[in-house]
Amino acid sequence: MKFIRAELHNHSTESDGALSVESLAAYAAEKNFGVLALTDHNTTSGHAKAYDAIRRAGYALALLPGVEITTFFGHILALGLVQMPDITTLDPRAPEPFFAMLRTAGARAVGIAHPFSVGSPLFIGCRFDMEMHDWNAVDYIEVFNTSVSESGMGAHPMAEAFIGNSRALALWERLVLDGQRIAAVTGKDLHSMPRDAEVFTTYAIVDEACTLNAADAVLGAVLRRQTIVTKGPLFTAHSEKGRVTVIFDNTSGYLDWAPAQAAAPVLELRDSTGAVQRAETDLRTPLSLSLAPGARSAVLKLYAGACAPVHLLAVGAPLYLDKEGNG
Repeated sequence: MKFIRAELHNHSTESDGALSVESLAAYAAEKNFGVLALTDHNTTSGHAKAYDAIRRAGYALALLPGVEITTFFGHILALGLVQMPDITTLDPRAPEPFFAMLRTAGARAVGIAHPFSVGSPLFIGCRFDMEMHDWNAVDYIEVFNTSVSESGMGAHPMAEAFIGNSRALALWERLVLDGQRIAAVTGKDLHSMPRDAEVFTTYAIVDEACTLNAADAVLGAVLRRQTIVTKGPLFTAHSEKGRVTVIFDNTSGYLDWAPAQAAAPVLELRDSTGAVQRAETDLRTPLSLSLAPGARSAVLKLYAGACAPVHLLAVGAPLYLDKEGNG
C-alpha cells in the first residue's frame, strides 16, 4: 500500500478566503500536500486558475476541484464538482434527493463539513441541521475541522465547543458501528495563512499498483472508505475469519513523525457488538486482534498512552466484515 496526503477543504479569494489561488497552491506545495482540494463557497471560478498556477510553477501537487455548497442548513462538500448546479432545490427535511442531484451534476464524492460547528444564535448555516433519512447519500464526514486550531483561537478554552470535532467523530463512529459505509476525513478549511499547530490530516490508502493520478486515487480511496486521519502514524488493517491484522507505517514525515514521539502507544478496536479491545504497540511490529463473534464493522483508533481524546494519534479506515469475519 501507499499513502497520499490530501487536504480536502480549502478556500481562496474566489469566495471568502484571504489567499489567492496562486498563494494557496504555493502553500500546499511548500507543506507537501499530495492533493489539494479547492472548495470555495458556491463557486467554481478558481479551478482553472488553480490548475494553471500548479502547472506554471511545476509543483508536485494534484488539484481536486470541488465546491463547498453553502446553505442556511449546513455545508456540503462536493468533490469533483466543476460547474455550479441550481442549489435552490434543497429541502433540509429530506436532503437525499439534493445530494443525488449534486452527483448528477458531476460531484464524485459528497461529504458533510464541520457538522457540529457552532450554530444559531451565533452563526447561521455552519452547523449541519438537515434531517438525514438515508446515510447512504453521504460518502464521508469531516471528523476534524482544524481551522480553529490553526487560527488565533486555537488555544481558547471554547475552541472545541466552537468547532465540535469530538461530536463529529462520535457521529461517524456511531454510523460505522451501525453498519453505514462512510469515510472519515479532516478539513483544514483554509481561509488565510494558518499558524503552525499539531493538527490531524488525511491520508488516502491506495494500492501500490494504482496508476491513477493522485486526485483520482484519493477520490477512489474516499469512496472505498480507505482514509486515515492522523497526526503522523499510518496503519492499515484487514480481517480474516475474525482475526484483525494491523500493519504500521511510519514514513509520512507529517509533523516530523517518528514512533519515539508516542509514549506507550495503544491501539483500540471497537466493534459493532460493543466489544472493545486494546493492545500496546511499538508501532513497528504488526498487531493481531480478535473480533467478537457476530461483529459486522469496527473502528480502530491509535492513542499515545491513555485512551482519551487528548491523546488520540490516528483514526484508521473502518472495517466492514462479512458473515465469516473477513473484511
